[in-house]
Amino acid sequence: MTAPQLPDAVISTRLLTRVLIFLVALWSFLAGIVLVAFHGASAGALGAGVTDDAGQRLVGAHLLLLTPAYLLIAWRPERHKSFLWLPFAGQLALAATVGYGILAGETEFGDGILAFAVGTIFVVLLGFVWVSEQRTLAQSKLEARQAALRQAGSASSPEGASPREQA
Repeated sequence: MTAPQLPDAVISTRLLTRVLIFLVALWSFLAGIVLVAFHGASAGALGAGVTDDAGQRLVGAHLLLLTPAYLLIAWRPERHKSFLWLPFAGQLALAATVGYGILAGETEFGDGILAFAVGTIFVVLLGFVWVSEQRTLAQSKLEARQAALRQAGSASSPEGASPREQA
């Protein structure tokens, strides 16, 4: 006796994008709070190598300012469609600058790896979801076009023609 086949799970790319942007907002909020309010080992790791207190507060304030923007984008992505690039670009800029700092030796590996890893993960996930959404949209447009061509072809075929047109 075999187990019944379960259908594949399907999740909307729009919903997945909203979840990812919400997680970026949560990460930015937590990192911003730590950088603004707490200074020490955790601030060094979240601050991606920014060692002075004023620099950590500045980075933290910027992260805290981005958090409401991310939340608005996640709440109503259709309304704020022109800003969907912001979480991707923000995380890409973070990962690129911290990664360069680590490779150049300006940032210690232990101070930068957390910010680099989280930023890179978000960039990859957001990019993957965007590409998947574009492929799905292209596939649905192709299927709609093929269905329209089939209907147009069946309307002009001899079976659909009147007896006078067939003669």
